[in-house]
Amino acid sequence: MSSRLSSPSARRAVLFVLALGAARVVAAGIGVVITVVAVAPALDAQSRARDAETVVYSSLAPGNWDIYRFDRPGEPPRRLTTDPGLDYNPVVSPDGRWVVFTSERTGNPDLYALDLEQAGEPVRLTASDAMEDAADFSPDGRTLVFVSTETGNPDVYSMPFDPGGADSGRAAVNLTRHAAGDYSPAMSPDGTQILFSSGRAADDAASGALAAAGSEASELFVMRADGTNVRRLTRHPGWDGAPAWSSDGQAVLFYSERAGGTRIFEMPLDGTMPRVLSAADQGALSPVAGPDGRVAFTRRQGDRWSVVSVGSDGGGLRTESDETRDYWGPTFDPSGRVLAFGPGPTDPATLFASDVPGPFVVHPTRSMDLPDRTLALTGIRGYLPTLHPSGEEVATSEAFVRLVVTRLDGSDKRVVFDRGHEYGYRGTDSPWWPAWSRDGQWLVFGVGAAFGGTTDIVNIWKSRPDGTDAVNLTPDSRTNDALPQLSPDGRRIVFRTMRDGNPEIYVMNIDGAQPRRLTNHPATDTMPSFSSKGDRVAFTSLRDDDYEIYLLKLNADGGPGQLERLTHSPGRDMHPRFSPDDEWLIFTSERGRLNDELPLTQVVFQPQPYGEIHAMRLSDRYVVRLTHNKWEDGPADWVK
Repeated sequence: MSSRLSSPSARRAVLFVLALGAARVVAAGIGVVITVVAVAPALDAQSRARDAETVVYSSLAPGNWDIYRFDRPGEPPRRLTTDPGLDYNPVVSPDGRWVVFTSERTGNPDLYALDLEQAGEPVRLTASDAMEDAADFSPDGRTLVFVSTETGNPDVYSMPFDPGGADSGRAAVNLTRHAAGDYSPAMSPDGTQILFSSGRAADDAASGALAAAGSEASELFVMRADGTNVRRLTRHPGWDGAPAWSSDGQAVLFYSERAGGTRIFEMPLDGTMPRVLSAADQGALSPVAGPDGRVAFTRRQGDRWSVVSVGSDGGGLRTESDETRDYWGPTFDPSGRVLAFGPGPTDPATLFASDVPGPFVVHPTRSMDLPDRTLALTGIRGYLPTLHPSGEEVATSEAFVRLVVTRLDGSDKRVVFDRGHEYGYRGTDSPWWPAWSRDGQWLVFGVGAAFGGTTDIVNIWKSRPDGTDAVNLTPDSRTNDALPQLSPDGRRIVFRTMRDGNPEIYVMNIDGAQPRRLTNHPATDTMPSFSSKGDRVAFTSLRDDDYEIYLLKLNADGGPGQLERLTHSPGRDMHPRFSPDDEWLIFTSERGRLNDELPLTQVVFQPQPYGEIHAMRLSDRYVVRLTHNKWEDGPADWVK
């Protein structure tokens, strides 16, 4: 069954318009009169962009990555891609002409093809709101297998390789259709079978229930090229992943945690008698068979990742990459040259301090359609951002060291709060979790240990956006008061406090006076947010043994009223924020599962601990996933 990888949000928008233009049936005596309501013409791209509502979110993706080719072992490589965005996971066509790779240059992971014989820009192969990644060629070069999150979680797809066509992803076919994550497909040398890794074994062990996001581990599977006859190859605690075929197609190469850390193994296709090819005490990932019988893989030695190769017996270690930068994900071209991806150059003027430092803009602004509006989403490297009501500026914490205000492109950076500590500092003077007042005249934020515990003292401050008139609003509480947000009228602040020995939601006056308790439960209540009308508070709670989002109505006197649970999904649902008209709620969620094998993404940062950005329509609980990638996309803010 075909699954067309055109934009799912665009499809939703079309369905919405058709519903508006549906026939209206009116009974008139014994007859029926049918009146057709005309459908308004679609907005042009400029009108949509002008009317789009602005969403900014923090992302912990790495900085620039590029694709490199090593003509000779150990010598400096040739850089094949030059875009400042992320380019990774290359694979070379069997005839050696094309390199297909994943790129996030438009703000979303798609597949691209680079012609090695004719100069020019890479050709975009897929154009969807989902993530397309980890491609591999069929032996005749006519088909690609790859991973897509089109259905909401990673599945293995196949599609024709047609770099001259327009969005060949429209002809993609979902081969696995499983609720668990399916990763890293590899086509056999004869084109009849596909190896892949999957978290479905963890789901099966849980008697069909979804494994908790972030806790699943993959095993190896093989299936026919059409997706039938799926067979499990490995049974071992921990991760077995990144499967690849031996040159003769009779064995499987993979990494495994079975021998401590991650090491490279080879085993027959029946899954018996795996033998280790890499040394102990060195992280090893992403094996691939070379044309001369050698096996290349990524190896960590000390703090440096490099591409190395060994003979078929595991001996004769040879370094393929140079030592100027880290490299990951090797592949061979038909002539035996190695390709890999690694850090590319970045403009020092755009660099922003972070656990994963890099350019301020992580994911360039892109449009995303909801049924009733268009969003302009921008991912930034700043922690816990808040938007100015105009949508033109963002306040954010830079590495939990200083609070800054910048334009959405990172330009015109001004410091709001900085006690003069160096990069990497996290302590009593860390400013974080800012929130802007509706009139743009004030910022409120926490100062103290970021996400500290009950014994940490965190205070709530307010200041002008230029840093003047800064004042501590909770100097006498001597506890952890944090995560503030201003009410729409600017007269109240809702926040999370541990003053009762347990994380609860409170509200206080703008001057810090008259703190009043809104929640009272032994579980954690945190991350509160005022509705745009100020009559409701959304927050995250662990009260049902999972982080879910709740909605608390406020009485006329501002006290707590009716409480309602909004989300019901495995894994965390957190960081709620209301849309400007209170019809939607934006939040982070793990419901999409991991989008790649955990060891492959841990080379950069712990991936997706809070999942991706989602939006829920409050009238009917309809949920739209807004971001698709393998990095942590964190808290978001939304203005009109």
